Amino acid sequence: MTLWWIGNAIFVLVVIPVVVVLLHRLVKPVVAIERHVNVIHDNAGAIVVALDGVKALITTRDLVKRVGGGLTRYVTAVDRIL
Repeated sequence: MTLWWIGNAIFVLVVIPVVVVLLHRLVKPVVAIERHVNVIHDNAGAIVVALDGVKALITTRDLVKRVGGGLTRYVTAVDRIL
């Protein structure tokens, strides 16, 4: 019975504090990682919003091609006049 009490005392005085310290050392980096993940998530959302205008580039490209063709005809017509 005495060994039982010694084992319990060692458990309470040594094992539990060591486990608490190790858990505390583990929780600090986890909280830091969570903060970094939240920042990355917020920035990713901003990037997605910034890329919404990319779809309009297809229309812009087509319009530029049409304007370029018209501009070429205009320049050749002005060149003939002068």
